[in-house]
Amino acid sequence: MKKLILLIILLITASGCIKINDNDISILVKEVQNSKLELSNIHRKGYKFYLPVGLMVNKTKDFNEIMINKDIKYYMYVDLVSYYNKIKKDYKINDQAFISKDISNPDTNGYLEVNQKNDKYLIEIMYNYAKIELIVNKDNLEETITNSMIILSTIKFNDDIIKNMMGENVLNFNEEQLNIFEARGSESNFLEYIQEYDSYEGTEVPDLDLIN
Repeated sequence: MKKLILLIILLITASGCIKINDNDISILVKEVQNSKLELSNIHRKGYKFYLPVGLMVNKTKDFNEIMINKDIKYYMYVDLVSYYNKIKKDYKINDQAFISKDISNPDTNGYLEVNQKNDKYLIEIMYNYAKIELIVNKDNLEETITNSMIILSTIKFNDDIIKNMMGENVLNFNEEQLNIFEARGSESNFLEYIQEYDSYEGTEVPDLDLIN
């Protein structure tokens, strides 16, 4: 719980910053990774994760989530097939991007890439066999990256359930190849795919006070 409090303080401090510094982003990412939070308040078939206070699930479909905070939409896709097969791919630094970082550690592959699109910024974060994409203003970068890293780093998989799903061919739709390992620098097939469900009315309203 002390680690969570420290992260909240860090997040509040970051959200007040408008000048973006590569070192600041690196510190935010490392703080979340090193915190090793063991929290969850959202449960799905085969995995669970922690949704930070202030965010809410807007819609959910299969292994896609749309989460909202301050009118900012977080689009997340969890790749159970890659997790089951323990697929890992190296990230190539993009010198043309506004931010481009390999955020892998010994246990988990990941990358962070941010590209400027006119007066907005497209964030792509892949970590722990899941990916979040969102488009924000510059002064929302640090807050949204921290929120995204908290969500992704707290994903915990249920191996038994995933094994059963693979055996029952429940995950065959992944043949459409929503490639979480590739940063495109533009709205990807992943973002286009999940936006197809933007009219889907999800039924779950998460209890943000529930911590298992």
